[in-house]
Amino acid sequence: MNALTSVLNAARALHASHSKLHAFAPWPDDLTPANLPSRPLPASDLVANTHLTGVDMTQPLIDAVRATAGFANWKHTYREDEVGADFLARYGYYELFGPTGHFRTTKLRGYIAYWGSGLHYDWHSHEAEEIYLCLSGNARFLCRNNGTEHMADLSPGDTRAHTSWQTHAMTTAHQPILTFVLWRGTGLAGLPLMAT
Repeated sequence: MNALTSVLNAARALHASHSKLHAFAPWPDDLTPANLPSRPLPASDLVANTHLTGVDMTQPLIDAVRATAGFANWKHTYREDEVGADFLARYGYYELFGPTGHFRTTKLRGYIAYWGSGLHYDWHSHEAEEIYLCLSGNARFLCRNNGTEHMADLSPGDTRAHTSWQTHAMTTAHQPILTFVLWRGTGLAGLPLMAT
């Protein structure tokens, strides 16, 4: 059995129960387990050892992520010269399912992503459409629409969607944030690019 099966099952249940997630995209029906090696980062230890509290809907996924943090293939998208050493020490994500994930599919991409408290995730964009679901903690999300900035504060259970190539940013305050992120559409296999 794949070590992250419990995370996948909890994510599937959350997707089914959260109206904005299942409206964003159907759950992929072509998931195939992949034998990705574990790849720890400093953030994976933070996830495993930090008390993360959500709401009833999000807590089962939080608990599954924490229990299996040491088995995931954690990644950094960015370089130190782009975001700084402190950011990289307290940030990380893994692809639960997708083209290169722990479970392979070409229909949807699902990430687990963590940012520590007091971090600013600067303006960036990507081709795929995206929806964030806050599992635990809170953060301020910013996006730009036709030159106008829009702000939303997310708490557990809240979502924020971004269109293709829409520039967006995020800042955490006194708590870390753990998120479940879905990508759909063209650019599914791409990566975010920092705004220039």
